[in-house]
Amino acid sequence: MTLRDYGAVRGVDFVPPAASARPRGLPANDAAIVDAIEGELEQARTALSALEEGAALSRLSRVEGQLVSHSYLPQASFLMAECLALQARAARERSPELARALESRRAELEGPRASAFGETSTATASEARLTLPVEGLAERDVLEVDGVSLGAARRVELGAGLHHVRVLRRERVVFAAFTEVVAEQRALALAAPSLEPCSAEDLWGAPADVVCPRWAQVREEPGGIGVAWCEREKCGTFVHWQRRSPAPFTPLPAERRGMPAWLGFALAGAAVAAAGTLALWQSGALDRSPPNAASWEYGGLNPQGLRF
Repeated sequence: MTLRDYGAVRGVDFVPPAASARPRGLPANDAAIVDAIEGELEQARTALSALEEGAALSRLSRVEGQLVSHSYLPQASFLMAECLALQARAARERSPELARALESRRAELEGPRASAFGETSTATASEARLTLPVEGLAERDVLEVDGVSLGAARRVELGAGLHHVRVLRRERVVFAAFTEVVAEQRALALAAPSLEPCSAEDLWGAPADVVCPRWAQVREEPGGIGVAWCEREKCGTFVHWQRRSPAPFTPLPAERRGMPAWLGFALAGAAVAAAGTLALWQSGALDRSPPNAASWEYGGLNPQGLRF
């Protein structure tokens, strides 16, 4: 109610974000899954040392499926590279060509690694590099390829083969996948969820990456709230506001001006005249005289009537 009152006083309507739920995202990590995968890899190594290639390949196939399902893991590319290396080792005796192909996929995903004792593998990543524009990212998404953060890069150089991609938005993983790059490819299209301006996801966390054109930060303060107006990632200072109780009603004193003296005399005279007229009328003085009544006529002053 306080925020609504604040907006009403300033003629502003506050609209909640498009979604009130926590922004979507993938888990940052899962230690239990990582431990299970590393345990399977260790069992596969043991099986290969015992020349049990079938048992080892069964475990490695299971590991590969788990990594594809949990591609959000930050170490997914390195675990997949180890899985490919063990698969190549298992195929070395029965299919050297398949072993070389698997080693090349591992090298493309992980890069060169030192050969183990007694091994002479010289597999390297493909020398033919493809410069691909990256599609499907929001303005400030962070791109990570094969375990290496590329920041805000929107063009990448990759060789044909398997690659691991993650997209981070405000340090949250919003997209992750293993993708196969081919020589004929012209772009690296990623199905990362779009960012809707002014949504809960846009306004989540620090304002440094907000793309909403106009929004406000609100915080509770003693006796009221603090409101800071923002435009995209720039915010002003918090201004304190609190609702004040309405003052009790107090009638205003009426201003009376004195009447002019002449008006009082005029009113008094009119009242006296009216009263006299009423008295004369009541006494019959204003009535017409009867036709036969004597009438008197004043003819002026007669000098003969004056005596000294």
